[in-house]
This record gives sequence, structure tokens and C-alpha cells, in this order.
Amino acid sequence: MKTNIAATALLTTVGGLAFSHAAPEPESQLDAKLEETTILANRSLTDLKKVGSSVTVFDASELKKSGIFHIDGALKFVPGVISESTGGQNGTISSLFLRGTATRHAHLRVDGMRLSGANISSGNFLGGSGISGLSRIEILRGPQSALYGGDSIGGVIGLYSGRGSGDPSGRIFLEAGSHQSHRATLDLQGELDRLAYAISIGYQQTDNDLPNNRFIQYGQSIRLDYAASDSLNIGLTLRSFQSDLRRPNYADPNFARAADDRTESTLATIFTTLRVNEILTSKLTLGIYREDYHADTFALPRYYETNGEKHGIYWDNTLRWNDRHTTTAGAVFEKTDYTYASLFFSLSQDSRSSNQHGFYLNHSWDVTDALTLNGGIRWEDYDNYGDEFTWRSSIAYRITSTGTKFRASAGKGFRPPSYQELFGFGGGSNFSLRAESSTGWDLGINQELCDGQYRLNVTWFENRIDDMIESNFGPAPDFVTTYFNAPGTSVTRGLEIEAKGKWLNDRLETTLNYTWLDKTLSGQPKHSAGLQMNGKICDNLEAGFTVIHRDNRTFGGNELDSYIVTNLHANYQINENISLNTRV
Repeated sequence: MKTNIAATALLTTVGGLAFSHAAPEPESQLDAKLEETTILANRSLTDLKKVGSSVTVFDASELKKSGIFHIDGALKFVPGVISESTGGQNGTISSLFLRGTATRHAHLRVDGMRLSGANISSGNFLGGSGISGLSRIEILRGPQSALYGGDSIGGVIGLYSGRGSGDPSGRIFLEAGSHQSHRATLDLQGELDRLAYAISIGYQQTDNDLPNNRFIQYGQSIRLDYAASDSLNIGLTLRSFQSDLRRPNYADPNFARAADDRTESTLATIFTTLRVNEILTSKLTLGIYREDYHADTFALPRYYETNGEKHGIYWDNTLRWNDRHTTTAGAVFEKTDYTYASLFFSLSQDSRSSNQHGFYLNHSWDVTDALTLNGGIRWEDYDNYGDEFTWRSSIAYRITSTGTKFRASAGKGFRPPSYQELFGFGGGSNFSLRAESSTGWDLGINQELCDGQYRLNVTWFENRIDDMIESNFGPAPDFVTTYFNAPGTSVTRGLEIEAKGKWLNDRLETTLNYTWLDKTLSGQPKHSAGLQMNGKICDNLEAGFTVIHRDNRTFGGNELDSYIVTNLHANYQINENISLNTRV
């Protein structure tokens, strides 16, 4: 286990004068009461008590207090979610399993733009991206294609950049530790008249116990908001990182030979939010995402590389008819270009491009003060294979006197075939491939005790997937891969439990999550759990720990042992501007 002991000095305040002129858009409220609302569940700001789906919301600033600085690390503490890097080191490709499904079934959105897809995997982004510059992270579980389109069989991850607010201020974070670990970030944020800004710049590096194992990364994020009027807000976001990972070549038993991975990821969006009247708020987002991945070995430069670029236009409208009815509707257009090159088994390279467009409609109805119904539909068309129609529905029933909420949801999900699956990886095309499709449902109960001091959430889920796309290697010498739709239905099924508590006059907070997977697609532990504990020892000192458990499982024909990872953290506020932190 890698041990990292870090000392941190931070926080410098920049004096200035700020004026508050912000357009009234839902997203501008992201930093207020994050855990009480969700955007992802209905594509509009919604009270969590009225949501029938299973959703978890994280405040990014609270994650940092627990010593969590990467998205991959945050996702480890969500019931129904298994997030692991393939190599155990920062920067390695991350695998994300939502409710027993595969990484390709997880839909990733950042600042309103879809990043993942059948051709651009979320693994590189999740493995390398930190949480600097983010205000909230949301995880919506279960099939969600009616709201978000393809690749939403297991669920959706939503990341949201924080909006600057208040007087201009700055924060410097410096960290040093074992294994030549260093981290430095500079955060600037605030409001100047009608302009709100939030800027984050960071650098990190670390080695590991194994030889030829080093990770270096530079990262940047920017969000600007300009209130052109009381009803119109114009903004942009930029989020990028460049990382270099040197890893051992595992074919060498002495790990003396190295392999190098380089990832460059850039996302930019421009958005306008217009409050047309008291009923209608309309938002238009233009985005571009580019990801370049290059893998070199000791003997083969350009052993494998992928280059993906996605352009997206998203038009989202929220109509709040009255206190009981809210409709969200919109349209999407995306263009994706993808290139791969590989020397694996003497394969060459290929380039493809595709367009897709779609429309969605969702409505939420507060039938009574205790009952909320939700339903939606979506149609989406892909020019390289066809179209899909999906639906979703949910119900939430609240008993205020006992602090109880009963909830249930059901929906359709799908994943279109990728370029490599359709056109072949160095050959072996199959143009008759059908999209993977699923029908899933869940039942749950949320129980609050002692005026919300203690909370327990329990959910049973099932997802049935048809036309799973699988592959076969051809004969030597080329070993050409061919893809096909497997017969029958694949099932994922399990139980999610989350318990939260506040103790000792709210000075101690604990969160426990547990997942039991009765059926999964492949290679996932039957039992997994996570524990977070944070306590305020005195006015200036906070401390806590986290524990992660993963049961044994089979992966690639090999038996993997169970494991437990424990991390400790503490924060001491020396004065108003300086604090000292440690992580082990």
C-alpha cells in the first residue's frame, strides 16, 4: 500500500470590491445546499425529496476536506458504484461499474456536455481528472437514456464547474509527501460587477514502489459568467489536463522495462441562459471535447493511440408551470470524429466520423404535497446505425410525520455499437450489429430519524440487457477481432445501502455505503463497502479516516483477492489564512 504523508499551507485572501448582479438561472444556485437538490435526476434543479430515482450528490469542497482530490476517489463512496484504476496508480485508465454493468454502460457529462460514448471511453478522463474547479458531483443510477441518450444503461455521472461568487479571493495549496509526491494548486474566484469568475491551475507528480512507475500532470479549469441583464447570463467553461504516466511493462517479470502513456484532455463550452418569463428558462450550450491518448512500449513506439473529438449543441428548456408541474424539453446534436492506430498484432489505423441528433421531453407532477410522479421520453438517431426510442418513469411518496420516502423508478437504456465494433479492428466488420438495450427498475426507501440526524437509504435494483455486444479473436497470424450480438438476456441485480449519521452535537459525521451484487456482467466483487468518518476535535482541528473494502472476484480468468484500503486525514487551522493538512 502506498503511504503519503503531506503537509499543506493554503489560503491567501485578495481584497477587492464586488457587486452582485447574477441572472436567475438554476445552475447559479449550485453552491447552495448541494446535498438537498439535484440537477441530474430531471435535467433541472429539483428537491431531492421529490426524486424517485437513485441519485447521490457530493459537495466537492467537502471531498477535499476528506483528502479526496480525484473523481475516481469520490466515486468509491457511492452505493452501487465500483470505481477502480486498472493499474492502481494515479493516471492509469479507470474502470467504472454502475450496478454491475460495464464501463461502456456509464454515461459521463461535464458542464452539460456528453464526454463519453461508444467511441470515446470515460476511462482516461476518470483516471486522470481531479475535482479542482468543481462544485458538485452527481451520480444517477439505473437506465437513463430517456434523459441522456446512449451509453446510459448503468447510469449517468454529472460534473459541474463551480461559479465564482462574493469578494475576489485566492487560495494556494502546496503538498509534499513520500514517493516524491508533490501537488500545487492555485484557485482564484469572485465577482467583479457583472462578471463572475473561477480559475484553478494545478500540478502534481508521484512515483510508486515499483520501478518505472511515475505520474506527472498539469491541469486547468476556468468558468466565467457574465450577467448581461437581469434575465440573460452568458458564460464559458474550460477544463483540461495533460498527463504522462510511466508504468512497468508487466511482460517483464523484473519490471525493468517501461511503457509510457500520455493523455491530453480538453473540454470547452459556451452557454447562454435566458429567463424568458416567470415560466420558461432556456439554455443553449455549445461544446467541444478532444482527447488524445498515446501508449508507447520499450520496443514499439505508437504501440496504441486514439484521437477523439466531439462537437455538441444542447438546447435545454425548463417550464415551471406552477408549484406542481415542471416540464423539461430539449434537443441535441453531436458530431464525433475518431481515429485509432495500433501495432497490436500488426494492425494498422482507421478514421471514422458520425453524427447524431435527438429530442427529449420530461415532466414532473406533484400530485399532492406527499406524492410526485415523473415521466419522460426520448428519440435519438445515429447516422451510422439507426435510431432509438426510450422512456422513463418514477414515483416518490413522502410521509412527513415519520421522515419516510418510498420511491421506485423504471426505464430503458441503450448503447449503440462503436466504430471498431461496426467496421472492425483491423478487419472483421459487422454492419448488422444491433444496439445493446436494457430495461431496468428499482425500489427503495429513505428513512430519516431524529429530525434528519440519522438517515438510511435502501434500494433493490435489477437491469436486463439484450443484444450484448461481444467479441472473438480470429486465427493466427492476424488474430482479427470480430464482434457479434450475444443471444439471450444478461441480468444485473443487487442491493444498495447507505447510512449517514451526525453525533456529539454534529461534531462527528459518518457515512457508510454497502453494495451486494447478486448478478453482474463480469469480474466484479459480490460485496463492496466504503466508510467515511470526519470529526471536529476542537475549533481549529478536524480529522477523520476513510475505509474501502472490495471482495474477492475473478478477472480475466484470474482470481483476485479481497482487499481493504484505509486513509487518514487531518486539518489544523493555524490562523485565518493558513492551515496545515496531513494525509496517510
